[in-house]
Amino acid sequence: MHLTFLLLPSIMATPNIDAPEILDTEEVYHGRVIDVAVYTVRERDVTYKREVVHHPGGAGVVAVFDDNTVALVRQYRQPPVRYLLELPAGRLNPPERPEECAARELEEEIGVRAGRLEKLSEFFTTPGFCEEKLWVYLATDLRETKQNLEGDEMLEIERVSFPRAFEMIVDGEIEDAKTIIGLLLTAQRLGLAMPGADYPAV
Repeated sequence: MHLTFLLLPSIMATPNIDAPEILDTEEVYHGRVIDVAVYTVRERDVTYKREVVHHPGGAGVVAVFDDNTVALVRQYRQPPVRYLLELPAGRLNPPERPEECAARELEEEIGVRAGRLEKLSEFFTTPGFCEEKLWVYLATDLRETKQNLEGDEMLEIERVSFPRAFEMIVDGEIEDAKTIIGLLLTAQRLGLAMPGADYPAV
């Protein structure tokens, strides 16, 4: 099966014109997944410090099967101390490109390959303190291969319809931002029924 990439994103950051001056940088933590640095910044006539989490970014995939169900994974997340239902996703391994990361994570976590991979969006997750950017893709024309989880990955695959997924978002069963964004953008892209004005407020 030939894999087609559509609307490939640029890895380069958005140009910053007339950005504030960085006066000093101090790395305070170096970890396996993140680094943390403290920046001293001068903006106009004000000098301040900012703590920044450095992360290589990642990619998530909305895997849509022929029956219009989408594959989600349920896994434990330590920061919220709960199991979350999410899109299959993972961290970029530089110099890996986002679309390559998406295809890799799709096969590792779900056990399928996509004949068609289309970019839906890219966005910063928490720009107030973290540089992480996520790319989200729509995967269709799926072919089953074999799941290949990492040693510390323990997850369950759940396939749900889009109407059910929207109910889960409203009911708080889906709380992950990239998953909510990906599902809504996919429904719009595929011309599926979207939550209307009569939908309960989240």
